[in-house]
Amino acid sequence: PELRRSLASTNIVESMNAVIRQVCRNVKRWRDAKMALRWTAAGMLEAAKGFRRLKAHKQLPVLKAALEKHRSKPEDAVDQVADAA
Repeated sequence: PELRRSLASTNIVESMNAVIRQVCRNVKRWRDAKMALRWTAAGMLEAAKGFRRLKAHKQLPVLKAALEKHRSKPEDAVDQVADAA
């Protein structure tokens, strides 16, 4: 439940986007896509400085195991569910 509460919120992404906007606001002329990517990366690096540890970080191994178990399911199981529907 704690991990779900942390990951279900968009606050993490919104916070990073706000820092990216702040870093990129002084650019007057965007020359090409590479420049936009560089500035976005610079904003992400700046945002990373303010990131704190995830509150439910001890539950991440359980999440990883569940995701690996889900990924290793045979595709036939999905086809059977689709056929039943």
